[in-house]
Amino acid sequence: MPELGGEAVNNQEPDKRLQREAFDLVVAVYDDPKRRPELDAWRKQSPAHARAAMQAEADWEVLGQVDDVPLSRFDTLNLAIQVRLARLAQSPLRLAPTLGVAMALVAAVYLGLEPAFRSQLQPDAVAARAEAGPTVSPESYRTGRGQQRTVSLDDGSEVWLDWSTELTVSMTASERRVALLRGKALFSVAPDPDRPFSVASESAVATVLGTQFVVHRLGGQAVEVEVLEGAVGVRAEDEQVATRLGVADVVRVTDGEVGRVKTRPLAEIGAWREGILVFEQRPLIEALEALQPYTSYQIDASYVFDSNRPVSGTFVLSKGDDALLAVMQSYRLTGEVQGRNTLVLRSLAPERPR
Repeated sequence: MPELGGEAVNNQEPDKRLQREAFDLVVAVYDDPKRRPELDAWRKQSPAHARAAMQAEADWEVLGQVDDVPLSRFDTLNLAIQVRLARLAQSPLRLAPTLGVAMALVAAVYLGLEPAFRSQLQPDAVAARAEAGPTVSPESYRTGRGQQRTVSLDDGSEVWLDWSTELTVSMTASERRVALLRGKALFSVAPDPDRPFSVASESAVATVLGTQFVVHRLGGQAVEVEVLEGAVGVRAEDEQVATRLGVADVVRVTDGEVGRVKTRPLAEIGAWREGILVFEQRPLIEALEALQPYTSYQIDASYVFDSNRPVSGTFVLSKGDDALLAVMQSYRLTGEVQGRNTLVLRSLAPERPR
């Protein structure tokens, strides 16, 4: 298998994905030392993994210098990611007084925040919220590969996080806001007419008063919203008018544009909470996309023809590679691994009648 071009350069900075994965594992080991073998195994995958792990551990040491500075958990987690991006690990700040380090790191965090949260730090927004009442510090929640998690929010709402998901929650007296940074989550929103509940991801914003719905941050600039109960308004970030979704409705926002509303069987929506994926006549291209987070690959389906052929079946999340192989065999697809883990799928020529 050919190596990625960056692997030949020993002093090259690891990419952002590896940085985030490495830091997730370092934090996990800090919380549970028994997970050290998991970090060690991840580190051995490649030189880039080893560099990312080393730098994540160094970043975590930097964070140890600001333990006495009152930062929210949201700020702390984002701060660690931004340390490496701002190259603070190589700067004289390691020797600076504690408060100076904290101020510099918080500045780096600000530059890396999602737009939905960065706008909250603007003077006008801060002043407006001061009039509305006290603000609850944003909280950050995340899961790793193979992990799911249920979170109960202060307002009585519940959030189910799927594999490899990260989101932040911020609440004020007048609104409840979530930023989905990666992955997929199902929200069961407690009714509160005075405080709309909104989820922002990429350029999509879904707003409700009380309902159950799923937001999935897909590859590229696409976000999908599915409604399990109630109604949801979905709009692009720069639009004022929202598209209304009802029960079983699904819509995608791609590159800032809201697509056509479709319907999906309720049995499919949120089935992943039970550790399974359910497809009822799901188009092949969408089934492959849904399977990808549970496999070992980044799937490139550019060469798959008749991609709207329906797929039906129930697949176990923990056996994602087996499920992918079953779909490939059923739909006559071949696969070639390129780079480190990109699986390029191609359709075989149709069989001739005998």
